[in-house]
This record gives sequence, structure tokens and C-alpha cells, in this order.
Amino acid sequence: MRQKTASDAGFTLIEVMVAMIVMAVVGLLAWRGMDVMLRSKENIEARAKQDAVYFQLVRQFERDCQEMITGTQLTVPQYSAGNKNIWWLRRHSETKQTGWIVVGYGITPIGLQRWISRPLNNQSDALAVWQPLLRDPDLASSEMKITLEIPEMITQQADVITNTPAAGKGNDTPLLAGFNIRWGLKNIPFPITRSCLAGTSL
Repeated sequence: MRQKTASDAGFTLIEVMVAMIVMAVVGLLAWRGMDVMLRSKENIEARAKQDAVYFQLVRQFERDCQEMITGTQLTVPQYSAGNKNIWWLRRHSETKQTGWIVVGYGITPIGLQRWISRPLNNQSDALAVWQPLLRDPDLASSEMKITLEIPEMITQQADVITNTPAAGKGNDTPLLAGFNIRWGLKNIPFPITRSCLAGTSL
């Protein structure tokens, strides 16, 4: 009868357990690495989407500034700034008829919102909507339509720009009308800042 040799004995229980532990550790490390990669991808995609929203805000703001009507077209100020909201009158073209709309940006409990009024086809309609906002820029109006909402924007600060000459002194320099605006972002230390003059943006 042939005696069993060491090669016929197979793996011992300890060797099998060690192999299983090594495989388990390798599998755990691989899973954690994959999880980190997936989370990183999700974070990058979420940030890209959020950056697209900020870009949309800046683009819309620039268009609104470029269409702001100048002081020569009105007998009242063309913009109105409060503690929370800022409003201005801008040109609006629909089909072949050119009119006005009131546009506003403001901070609400659910973040930054952009509002617009219905199209205003003559000066009397425009003034009827505009006068209450001149008296109280922070007034909430149910007539305004929300066109943009960004919950991550939590603060807004607007500083008026003007070079109005002192009373009694002549000045041939064209009057400036506009404002600087600063939007604060949640969990981000650096704000988005823009400048707006009637007919342009910076």
C-alpha cells in the first residue's frame, strides 16, 4: 500500500482561513476605492450643474442690465434698491411691438429669486407697476412671475452708482445710473459680484 505524502494532504484549515481573510481584505479595499470614485464623480457632476446655474444667473443679469432704460426715457428713477430686493425697468420686445417690463432680484427664505412683470406696452402701465416699487423696493408683489430660483444664494447686497453733480454746479459729464451687486453663496467664502450701468454690465 502507498503511503500518503505531504503533497496529497491538501490545504489545512488555517491556510484556507488565511486565504479567505486576504481575499476579504482585498475585496473591501476594492469596494472602498470604487465607492470613493463614485462619490467623487457625483460631487463633480453636482458642482458642474451648480456652476451652470450660476452662469445662467450671470448671463440673465447681464441681459437685464443691457436692456435697462436710460434716465432720458423716464421722468422717474429707472431702478429702486432696498435691503432685500433691487428692481429696474428694462426694454422688452415681443413680436414687433416694443414695450417695457419690470425686473427684480431679491433674497427670500428659499434663496435668490428673479422676478419679472407682465409686458407693459405704454408709459402709464409701466408707471402703475413701477411706482409702488419705488416707494418700497422690498414690497412683495403677487403680480410678479418667478423666472429663476437659486437656494444656494443666501445674501444680496446692492450699492448704487451715481455721479450726480452737486446742486448749483454745472457738469457736462453724462450721468451714470446703476449699481454694484454682490451675491453670497452658502458654504462658499467668495461672493459673485457684478456691476450694472444703464445699457451695459461689468
